[in-house]
Amino acid sequence: MLIVWLKFSLCAVIIYLAGSRLSQYGDAIAEKTGLCRAWIGLVLLAAITSLPELATAVSASAVALVPDLAAGDLLGACMMNMFSLALLDLIWGLRGKGTIFIRPKPSNLASTIFGVLILLIVAMSLSLGRVAFDPSFAGISVYSFIILGIYLLSLWVIYGQRERAAEAFSAGYEHVSSAQVYFFFALSAVIVVVAGSWLPFIGNEIVAVMGWGQTFVGVLFLALATTLPELTVSFSALRLGHFSMAVGNMVGSNVFDVSLVFIADIFYRPASLYSSVNPAMIFAALSGAVLMGLLYYTMKRQVKKHWTSILTIVLYLVSLFLLFRFGALS
Repeated sequence: MLIVWLKFSLCAVIIYLAGSRLSQYGDAIAEKTGLCRAWIGLVLLAAITSLPELATAVSASAVALVPDLAAGDLLGACMMNMFSLALLDLIWGLRGKGTIFIRPKPSNLASTIFGVLILLIVAMSLSLGRVAFDPSFAGISVYSFIILGIYLLSLWVIYGQRERAAEAFSAGYEHVSSAQVYFFFALSAVIVVVAGSWLPFIGNEIVAVMGWGQTFVGVLFLALATTLPELTVSFSALRLGHFSMAVGNMVGSNVFDVSLVFIADIFYRPASLYSSVNPAMIFAALSGAVLMGLLYYTMKRQVKKHWTSILTIVLYLVSLFLLFRFGALS
C-alpha cells in the first residue's frame, strides 16, 4: 500500500515541478509574442497548464484502457479548479485584500458560460450514451464533434472579447533568448507528458490496493495531481495582482479540459467513451457545471463577500462524498 502512494506522490511532484516550468516558459513565449494578458490567461496558459490532463487522458484511453480514469480526471479537474479558485479567494480575503472576483473581464465571464455549457452537454451525452443513443461518424461519437465545435466557438468569442488596449506584458524574460525558451518549454512538456502517461497506471494500482472505484480515484487523486500547474500559475498571477489572469487560467483550463473528452473518445477504441464510463460521471459533470455556474454568478453580480467561495468548497466536498458513497464505484 505504501509503495503505490509513494509512486503517486512522486508522479504528482514531477508534474508539479515540470508543470510549473512549463507554465513559466509558456509565460515567456507569451511575452515574446506580445499576446495580451486576457488571451494569455484564458487560452495560452490554460492550454499549457492542462497538458498533464491531456497526457493522462490519452494514456488512460489508449494504453491503460481505463475510460473512467480518463473522464474522471477531466471532469474532476474542472471541479478541483473551482475548489482551488475558491480557496485562493478565501486566502486573499484573509490577507485583507478583498475578493479576486470583484472586477471580472468580459472574457472571464464568457469562458465561464462556455464551461458550464460544455459540462452540461457532456452530462447529456453521457446520459444518452447510457441508453445506447450514441450516433458516430468515422468511429467518433457525434457528441465529441459537438463538444469540439463549442470549444472552437468559445475561442472565437473569447478572442473577440480580449482586452483591446491591454498593456504590454512583461514578466522579466528579456534576458532569456527565444531559443532557450522554446527548448526548455519543449523539455518540460516532454517530462509532463511522461509523468501524465504514468498517472493512469498508478490510479489503477490505487483502485486495486484501496478497493476504491475508478470514478472516485479519477475525480479526486488524478485531478489533484494534474491540476497542480493551474494552481501554481493562478497563485503566482494573484501575487502579481493580475486577477483576470488568475481567474482566466482556471476557467480557461476547465473549458480546455472538458473539450479533451473529444480526444479521449478518439483514443478509446474498444467502444464509445460515452457508453463505457460509469454513470457517476454524469453527476461529476453536473457538479462541475454547478460550481462554474456559481462562479459566474459571483463575477456577474460582483459579490463582495466570500460566501460564494465557502459555498463552492462545501458543494465540492459534498460532491466528493456522494461520489465515494453512492457513485457505483466499480
